[in-house]
Amino acid sequence: MYTMGENSIFKKAQEAKNKTEGAIKNEQEYMNSIDNMLNQYMNGAGNGGTIQPEEVPVEQIKSDWETIEKIAQVIAKEDSITSNTEKVTVVVDNKKYTMSVGDILEVKYNGEVRRVRVLGFKHDDLVDQTVYGGTHGKASISFEFLDFITGSTYMTMNSTNTNEDGWIATQIRKDLNGYTTNNATQNEAIGGLGSNLNMKGHIKQVKKSYIRTYDDANSVAICNDYLWLLAASEVVPQNNDSTRHAYAITAEGNQYKYYKGITEAWNISNLGRTKYNGSGNANNWWLRSPCYSNSTYFCSVNYDGNTDYTGNASHTRGIAPGFSI
Repeated sequence: MYTMGENSIFKKAQEAKNKTEGAIKNEQEYMNSIDNMLNQYMNGAGNGGTIQPEEVPVEQIKSDWETIEKIAQVIAKEDSITSNTEKVTVVVDNKKYTMSVGDILEVKYNGEVRRVRVLGFKHDDLVDQTVYGGTHGKASISFEFLDFITGSTYMTMNSTNTNEDGWIATQIRKDLNGYTTNNATQNEAIGGLGSNLNMKGHIKQVKKSYIRTYDDANSVAICNDYLWLLAASEVVPQNNDSTRHAYAITAEGNQYKYYKGITEAWNISNLGRTKYNGSGNANNWWLRSPCYSNSTYFCSVNYDGNTDYTGNASHTRGIAPGFSI
């Protein structure tokens, strides 16, 4: 009677065995969980053994400008990041983001997607140095449009053929920023074409150099802009035989890190300098630099990536502005 039935010895022994095995399994799972927690602690991303942050590829945030703004705020506070930095890695909300010069992101203009490219880090001087909290002199990330902002609609620099007073006086500058006068005040609100951008609230106003008198290398001045056209010196290196940059009499700012990576000379074709219209075709795009030899021309970059000077101010070219976050 002790070997059969619900209260048999064998039944009791089997139940005891099952309980023991279950206890061992539960204990092993508990120990494994403790082991995992210790590994996370020991491999933490910062002091205090915090849990390793999730790595997020830039492809996942290419149109998330709220997150890009947070990344910019972290970059602003990191002194080791300079205009010569090629890649940055930062942690935001316990997620690790890596952004590199040349990365392609996206904005929307009137609801249509436009590609933009990372030009560099901490290159442009801020107008308001408190935009990231504290005091910081440089905008964290500078971008350029790879696709023309207005798609296949090309625009003039001025309604008449003049480069008098340079970039500050151009109609296209006013159209891009919504300015009604040449001298924009600090933090004057972005308007014009810029008001059609989905992330306009994140764009920082920066100081841009420009040549006031086309043939006078000593006439460089400063203006404040949210959106600007790149200068010849920001794109191509100095000419070998002079102080000029392409067909501009002198520099209007330093060459961006992205364009420093293009080793070809200023006066040859290069696909790394090519921009695209709304149909995906390469076409000519304006620079803000007046041509050194003529009072009616502005410089531009051809569809094949070579620099040009033959654009009268009333001619039409693609508009591929830069901006900073």
